[in-house]
This record gives sequence, C-alpha cells and structure tokens, in this order.
Amino acid sequence: MAIISNIQNSIQKTLIYIGVFCFILSCSFNQDSSIITIQQGSIKGIDQNDGTIKYFGIPYAKAPVDNLRWKEPLPHDGWKDTFLAESHGKACMQPLELLTPDGKLTGNNGFYDLIIEKSGLDISSLESQNNAGFNRFTYDDMSEDCLFLNVVVPKGGSAKKPVMFWIHGGASRWGSGHESNYTSQYIPTEGDVIVVSINYRLGVFAWLAHPELSKESKNNVSGNYGTLDQIAALKWVKANISNFGGDPDNVTIFGESAGGQAVTSLMISPLSRGLFHKAIAQSGTGLPNVLTDIREDKGNLVSAESKGIKLAEYFLGENANIKDLRELPALDIVSIDDFQLDQDLIMLTNQIVDGYVFPESIKDAFLNKNVHDLPFMVGFNGDEGTSLFPLIIDQKTFNLFGEFWAESLWAFVNPDPLSFQGPKGMKDFALSLDDNFYDAATDFWGFLFFGAPSYFIAKQHSLSGNPTYLYQFDKKPNIPNDYLGATHALELGYLFNKGGLFGIDGSYDDSDIRLAQQMRSDWIDFAKEGSLSNANTFNHKESIARIYDDVVIDRIIEHHEFYKSYSAFWENLP
Repeated sequence: MAIISNIQNSIQKTLIYIGVFCFILSCSFNQDSSIITIQQGSIKGIDQNDGTIKYFGIPYAKAPVDNLRWKEPLPHDGWKDTFLAESHGKACMQPLELLTPDGKLTGNNGFYDLIIEKSGLDISSLESQNNAGFNRFTYDDMSEDCLFLNVVVPKGGSAKKPVMFWIHGGASRWGSGHESNYTSQYIPTEGDVIVVSINYRLGVFAWLAHPELSKESKNNVSGNYGTLDQIAALKWVKANISNFGGDPDNVTIFGESAGGQAVTSLMISPLSRGLFHKAIAQSGTGLPNVLTDIREDKGNLVSAESKGIKLAEYFLGENANIKDLRELPALDIVSIDDFQLDQDLIMLTNQIVDGYVFPESIKDAFLNKNVHDLPFMVGFNGDEGTSLFPLIIDQKTFNLFGEFWAESLWAFVNPDPLSFQGPKGMKDFALSLDDNFYDAATDFWGFLFFGAPSYFIAKQHSLSGNPTYLYQFDKKPNIPNDYLGATHALELGYLFNKGGLFGIDGSYDDSDIRLAQQMRSDWIDFAKEGSLSNANTFNHKESIARIYDDVVIDRIIEHHEFYKSYSAFWENLP
C-alpha cells in the first residue's frame, strides 16, 4: 500500500509540474509581442509578416492647437488604456492647391506630377500600385494635431539595436513621416536596426516669428517650432526607445532635402546636443539659403519677425494680433493666394537665427567649427535639378534673365547681399554644362543648391577632425524616358525599397536591386559604426567621394574644381 501511495503522490506531483509548465507555455504563446510599455502607457503595434513589428501614429507631444499654436512642443500626457498604434496619424498642415504664376501645382503633388510626366511610365498603372513610395494627400489626411512618430522594429536580433531617426523632406512645408517608403521593412530587417520616422510642423505653423510670440516666450524668441518638434521627438526616443529594444546611445539622424537641412541644423543647435550620435544629410544642407535673423534686416534679407508682422497683417489687416491669428482655421492660413507673397512670407522662411535654437547660421557654424563632434555623411544626386528647376523657374521666366542667367541663378539661390558676385569662374562653368542654356541652368542650379554646398559642408566638418564622408548618387532609373537621370529624391527608392523610381514596379531591374542593397548596407554600417566599409574619410585635397551607380566606386568627384572655388568663396567672405 505504501508503494501505491508513493506512486500516486509521484503522479500527482508530475501532473502539477506538467500543469504549471503548460500554464507558463500557454502564457508565453498568448502574450502579444507587439504590446510594450513606454512612459506614456501601454502600446500595441502590428505584428507584420515582413519580419517587423510596426507602431504607427504614436503621439510624442501634445497637439499644437489653440493656445499651443506657435508654442514650443510639450510632452504628451499619455493614456490609461492600451494605445492602438495600428494606423498612422494625420500629416501636418500643408497647402495642396498653391499654384505657380504659370498655373503649375507646387509642393509634393506637383513634384510627383512632374516625375510621372517625365518618366514615360503609364500614369494609370502608377496610381494603381500600392508599393509606390510616395503618397498624395487630401485635406482629410492632415491636421494641426499631427505630432506623431512611427517605429519599425525588426523581430529578433540583438537586444540593443541601433536607431535610425528619419526626417522627411518637402521644402519644410510638405510631406510626412508615414509615407510608405519611410516605414518599409528593408532597413530594419537587413540591418537589425530600428527606424523611427516623424512628423513635425510645417510652413507657417513651423517657422512663424512675431514680436508678440517672442514676448510670450521665456527665451524671448519665436519661430523654429519645426526644429523644436524634431528635438522633442529625439527626446522621446532617448526616453523610450529601449522599451522597443533600441539603444538610446546609438542614434543616427538622417534626412533628405529639407530633411537633410534639418540634419545639418540639428548639428549646430545646442538644444540637440547628446540626443544623437551620427548624422547623414541627403540632398540638403541649409547652406544656400542664409538663415533669416529673427530681428535684424540684412540688405534684401528681411528679418523673421518683420515677415511675421506682414503675414499677420495680410490675413487680419493693420491691427492684426496673435490672439486673433490663433483663432483662424488652419486651412485659412496654410498659404497665401498671391504666389510671390507666399514665397516671400512663408516659403522662404524656415530655420531662424535666434540665439536660442540657432546661435548662428549653418554656414557660419561650420566655418567656426561650432558643430557637434560626430561622424557625418553628406551627399547629393547627380541630376538634382531635373525634377525641381522646372517647378521653380519656367522657360518663360528664365528667358527674362538673358545673358546674365548664371548670375541671376546665383543671386536666387544665395540671397546674402555680400555674395552677389559669386565664386571665381562661376559663369564659365555654368556655360560649359550644355549648349542649351535652359538645360545648362537646370544642371547648374542642382550643383549650386546641392553639389557645391555638400562639398563645402564635408570639407568644413572634416577639417574639425570628425569622420566625414561625401557621396554622389548617379544611378539612372530603368524607365522609358531618360530625362530625369539621377534626379532629386531618387535615392529614396533605393534606401527604402527595391530601387528604381520610388520602388515602383517596372522602374527597376536586377542592377537597381543590387545597388539598393549596397546603399542600405552602407547606411546601416555607418549607423552602427560611424564609418563606411572600404572607404576613406573625405579629404578636400583629394576630393574623393563614394559614387553610387551601376558600380559603386570611390573616385575624385566630378566638378570638384568648381566646388573648391565655391568653398573658397564662402571661406573668404568678411
């Protein structure tokens, strides 16, 4: 009997152990790996079949509406129930119907229209493809309540993943962080890195300065709200990314066009110090447009506060005040009907030298070595102007420049009154680019706005002793019409997709896929180690850059003599 009793006890214990084990196993199977806890509360993402978990539309700051319009962003209060981060938030306010004097649509939609027109691809097939790497917005897709970010996390891998923080482009006035390319799986799964993409205020909501707003501020400044949003999002990353498996001490910021300018501007702001550790600026440096001073008019450069006063008066009349301006619906002030006035008061205002967010301009900061010490990669595309120049200066307007078109373009790109003459040999260089002067101007504008500034910034940062790399993207997409070449933003389809024209089916072949993988590998290596494999850091005496084409090679960059002349010009200004 004792033996039977012992056997029964043993069986009971075994069943208990099995039950406990099954309970634990059941819990582990039932536990949703997409649910985590951050400072604001519990959050649930989407477990994707592409190897990632994606979290969309996470609010990183309070909605900048009502009395918070034109105020520094405040931390979000959080939530009680689990936040469902399963759909992206609204895009920030941006104009959709602003037309140039010759009736062309401006902004991202105008850019996409031109790309489609010049590509030779079938428009109807483009509109039906869900994998197209750009998004067209309607007014229903946007709101002032727009300070959201997205987090794409690869499954498995290392416990402390590097973080890549993406800042979208769009002339500081258009775009969003949730456009389909930016939240793709390619970089996270190929590199075991987390990608964060953000929204930040745009246009008049991002950059308006006004004496009344400055008086409200404890720092006696106004404007730069878009940059302050970016800094708030970086602070959110520092506080929360470890909960996603990310490493808050290994954050790389990268951005394209206005996002590239955001990267270089963050590199000079004392408020962003320590929030990121490496930086990549793609097709944007902030150098050509001298940052507006908050109060001091400089020649033909009107101060930011003066612009703000004129803008308020445009909407409200002579006795305009900020209280009444805050009460206007966002759609009523997103743009100005007069295109030229819109250009002067909204379009050409972005980051502001205010002594708080930005003590000095980007150009002066890089010249004076007042830049964060960190590894930096900067570059541009070989044919930037083909998709941008026609949207800015049409053939009819260009003809008005006459024989002085090169000087006119220089003055347009570089409004600093001290710089009117331009660098030595500038006109001869411009005339040598093409026998057709409009085509030559298209190329010249791209080199003025993107190529030469990238070279200058790379030179100055490398002279500070920081690891610096210069690149040029030269791959022409596999499309029927070859006019576009390696146009503005083309590299985005290679970084975030399969290659070609924003990753659209039919615009890439095997060579594009291989290049896309190589570019991502380089960007990921840089984010992890602060260096590029088998590449020397930039040295302006040798002028060697990494060239991304059918074959990736390191060689002396084309037009380096003009770029050197351009750099010397800026260095020698009083």
